[in-house]
Amino acid sequence: MIKTIDTPNSTIRFKDQGKGTVLVLLHGYLESIDTFNALACELSKTARVICIDLPGHGKSAIKNDNMSVDDMANAVYEVLSYLNLSRVHLMGHSMGGYVALAFAEKYVNYLASFSFLHSTANADTDEKRKNRGREIEFVRKGKKELICSTAVPNTFSKKNQAIFSEEIASLVEIALNTQDEGIIAALNAMMNRPDRNKVLKGLSVPKFSFIGKEDNFIPFEKGLEWADQNEMEAIVFEHSGHMSFIEEKDACVKAIQKIMQ
Repeated sequence: MIKTIDTPNSTIRFKDQGKGTVLVLLHGYLESIDTFNALACELSKTARVICIDLPGHGKSAIKNDNMSVDDMANAVYEVLSYLNLSRVHLMGHSMGGYVALAFAEKYVNYLASFSFLHSTANADTDEKRKNRGREIEFVRKGKKELICSTAVPNTFSKKNQAIFSEEIASLVEIALNTQDEGIIAALNAMMNRPDRNKVLKGLSVPKFSFIGKEDNFIPFEKGLEWADQNEMEAIVFEHSGHMSFIEEKDACVKAIQKIMQ
């Protein structure tokens, strides 16, 4: 079932499929619920899987430009409230991990477990903020295609980019269809998000961090270090970059199913 609901700051599209233990998947920057199609289809055979288009992405529209990561987390809360859900396994991919952690800070009682899919609790570095600022200027100058055509392939291990060329082409199309105002709002939200390592370390629910050994964004050793510092169980994917749920889908499915047991 795909449905759209109206919230104070945005109109949110989400997909609800399967029955049983509830898993909520939050996509990353320039992604949408469609990014999780293959993963969610497989997981929905044994669980209830909810994928949410975060504000400004996919078919979820924003009502103002001043959006924060916390506003995105509130949109997730609105979906769960609409569905009368009070206990979920929450997983966030990349930017979705920032949103998941903001949600965890405000609504911890909803969590059965918490997982990063290639994400971090750190705030942006000065260099990262500058890069996001440059991306905003690219979008404003009508050069979104340049961002999408370079950033999306780089989410895959260099060894996997040719193997998953069709999947990459589909993901580039999703990125190109992301609203300009949504991209800019998300970039500003990520630039201004706080460090939430204390929040993450303080979570008392089971915590997991999916780490790609060939991730072009999060160095492998750093990923392990951050997981250890925050008392998260590291789940390592030997042949993945930033997209283990596509690059090593079967292993990812098994890991998620184990978390939800």
